[in-house]
Amino acid sequence: MRAALRARAGAAFLAALAFPGALSGAEPLPTIAATRVAGPLPGGPRDPGWGKLASVEVTLYPQAAVAPAARARPLALALRAAHDGRTLALQLAWRDATRSRTRGIGAFADALAVQWALGGESELPYVGMGHRGHPVALWFWRADGTVETLAAEGFGTLSAQRADGVQAEGAWHDGHWQVVLRRALDSAASPLHARLAPDAAVPVAVAIWDGGAQERDGTKRLSGWHALALDPAHAARAAASRVAGNAANGKRLMTVKGCVACHAFPGNPARPTLGPDLSFAGGIHAPGYLREALSAPDKIILPGKGYATAEGGTRRSIMPPLEASAAEREDLVAFLLTLK
Repeated sequence: MRAALRARAGAAFLAALAFPGALSGAEPLPTIAATRVAGPLPGGPRDPGWGKLASVEVTLYPQAAVAPAARARPLALALRAAHDGRTLALQLAWRDATRSRTRGIGAFADALAVQWALGGESELPYVGMGHRGHPVALWFWRADGTVETLAAEGFGTLSAQRADGVQAEGAWHDGHWQVVLRRALDSAASPLHARLAPDAAVPVAVAIWDGGAQERDGTKRLSGWHALALDPAHAARAAASRVAGNAANGKRLMTVKGCVACHAFPGNPARPTLGPDLSFAGGIHAPGYLREALSAPDKIILPGKGYATAEGGTRRSIMPPLEASAAEREDLVAFLLTLK
């Protein structure tokens, strides 16, 4: 499996080389602009230099689509980014009432993952660990001080990679974590390492685990994709996606088209479990993914019990392609984007 993942990632890596500086994904993304500094980069998590940089608020939503789901509220994370043309440094800060550093039987450490999209600009990976042909690289930090370089190409494929030089340091103070990650821009020695360059914008997402609340594996909070822009020109090009649909009509269509029979979401009192929970779909997913989920549900099938059937050795979603006009689909997407 790892060899196949590496081979497909290699093809994606070459595609990325063909579009230097291009943003993966056909649609614009919310932007995180990295500040280019002439002097030394800020140091540890509590270095006052971080306070001189603009922060971007990134909202993390409970992972509710796949069991076991996180039973938590959305959380705001402050992200600052800086580079000097050679090294990228990130500071991520979020609220956590308790510091959990110990791992053991029944004990879980607080943790953070920064996930990078790998590949060309035609399609973003699924934000939950990528999907076949569209891998992701991850920097994974735990509060016990460990940091790992990982990669995945869909659910159940997470694998350790050789170190890419990422360094991490965390500090907990007064109910908040501050974590700094840094790595040389040119140290991507493998197709499964994040490819960073001073003239690029790279899709990035963030996830956290509250060890004190027994969170681990899929029980987490995560963001949608953002564009980390290391060049101001790319920051100017990237913007939040606009959807032309009518959200009020989309809400009505959720009943008309039968979506309420399978999916839980705010305003649906039935809370069914036949399909993924959509409670935070608008916060986590980009419009392009939501459109595709309606028109081609077989492409990415979440690993829930009963979400798929096997036909001739091929998994098929129990959800058929939606029979709807283009305008109706856009209305549904507009409504789903309100679910945050």
